[in-house]
Amino acid sequence: MSRMKALFCCLAACAAMAAPASAQLFPGFPGTSSAPVSPGGIRQEGVYTTAPVMLDGQVLFRIASLTSAPSDSMPLGLRQSSIQNALAEIVSAQGAGTAYDPQSLRVQMRMVGDQALLEVVDAKHRDPLPLLTITTVDAKYHQQAVAHVAKSWQNTVQKALEAALRIREPAQVRDNVGDVVRLGIALVVLTLIVWGIMAAVGRKIAAIEALSAARDRELENEQARSAPEQPQAPENRRRFLALALRAASPVQRLRVYRAIDGILLWGTLLVWVAAITWGLSLFSQTTPYAHALARGALGVLAIWVVAGLLDRILDVVIARSATAWHSGYSMTAEERARQLLRIPTITQALAGFKTFVVVFLAALASLSQIGIPIGSVVTIGGVAALAVTFAAQNFVRDFVGGFLILFEDQYVVGDYVTINGHSGLVEQLTLRMVQIRDGAGNLITISHSAVTLVINQSRYWSRVDYRVSVDPAADISKALAALREAVEGLATDPQWRNAFLGPVEWIGVEAMTRDYVAIRASIKTAPLRQFDLRRELNARVQATFARAGVGFGAPLPETL
Repeated sequence: MSRMKALFCCLAACAAMAAPASAQLFPGFPGTSSAPVSPGGIRQEGVYTTAPVMLDGQVLFRIASLTSAPSDSMPLGLRQSSIQNALAEIVSAQGAGTAYDPQSLRVQMRMVGDQALLEVVDAKHRDPLPLLTITTVDAKYHQQAVAHVAKSWQNTVQKALEAALRIREPAQVRDNVGDVVRLGIALVVLTLIVWGIMAAVGRKIAAIEALSAARDRELENEQARSAPEQPQAPENRRRFLALALRAASPVQRLRVYRAIDGILLWGTLLVWVAAITWGLSLFSQTTPYAHALARGALGVLAIWVVAGLLDRILDVVIARSATAWHSGYSMTAEERARQLLRIPTITQALAGFKTFVVVFLAALASLSQIGIPIGSVVTIGGVAALAVTFAAQNFVRDFVGGFLILFEDQYVVGDYVTINGHSGLVEQLTLRMVQIRDGAGNLITISHSAVTLVINQSRYWSRVDYRVSVDPAADISKALAALREAVEGLATDPQWRNAFLGPVEWIGVEAMTRDYVAIRASIKTAPLRQFDLRRELNARVQATFARAGVGFGAPLPETL
């Protein structure tokens, strides 16, 4: 659906680009550059007041006057209007062409005292048309001599007038219409090709996702599968680990294909906007829009397209680096299994931090593109940072704490932990905070600077510390035998064998009172299997105790 929306936007843009071409064929389309331009864009810059001189929406240069100018001097707005009107007269339509000939047009400069005068002549107009006067104030504003400013402005006006007159010639208009039509066809063909490639990439992504789902099911089946003639649990764990490592590679390919998909989409959008800008610049009626689009929208769009592409490329780099890091060290089976959880957590945290940096830099560049100085933003940000220094200290501590948690492998996404008394499964881990989901379904968010105590109950392996209360009048030897029977029966069950990491560690009497006898067993399990294994063990202990005629005692205290 997102690709269809993008294609629809591209086709709408194509129609917008074709509009100026149609406008050249219909005389009712209003012109913009031939009419006199009212003063605008005047601003104060210290002791100077400046105004832009524009042609077809493009700023050629800025003229200046002193803010405290004498009352008898020409107002800056009036001076700006006279220059704009002269430019409009030069490029105005006359008969089948323009008032001035672009082939013979010349911009002349002559010094008049301490000022310079620019005049325009061509083969049809021998009498020079005064265009503008370069004053000493203009020269001081641009920090150059009057002659140097006049020479620079002479070249600028010469090129701008030649270009403006050329695009107004009927033959050139017809050629530009043809160029726009050909460009539109080429863009549609290119978009269809890219759309086809994106569809193929989308099928690859769907295939990899299906493969990952199939391998997840295979991992689950392998975890539950255990033949009676193969009782060695370590061998089953090695097979499970090999399958898990093979399943990690599709995840990396999936990220690469998604990055390619994003690059194609954003790259195509950038090509369309650049082509639209070029098409608008071919016609006098739409040239101001082309310059406005190039100065603002196109610049901002280019910044965010580059930011999006950079974000995708860095995603691939992080994923590749994580894979190289994973395969670059010799590790035990437990360490390799741990890496399967640790690497996605680290890459996710780095990806979030990377995205924050890219977006921040893109926002600064966008502000600069629309005319807001980055220095001012940084200064305002510095003042704001100074105002929230104490809050920023906690923010920095959060990031430092998050980095240390990832570096020291204290816990990762998927671990079952107890943090500050809250127990649950780690659902999200960033450089600033950790989120855990408790047994009631509550999502608990804890900033790293607030963490004082962490208990990780699933790193490498877990344990079931099993305790049961027995009636003091019962035969304790029968109770211990019944508990051992329940544990060993569970350990040999094909459905539960892979949850055990070796035989039961020990079984014995933990405590005795007149109300109960506490017997206890310690079982080492695979990570996160202690919970479902305890529930199954409860059911089997109740059944074995009933068969052995062993009664239960009073509830055990929590402190035992």
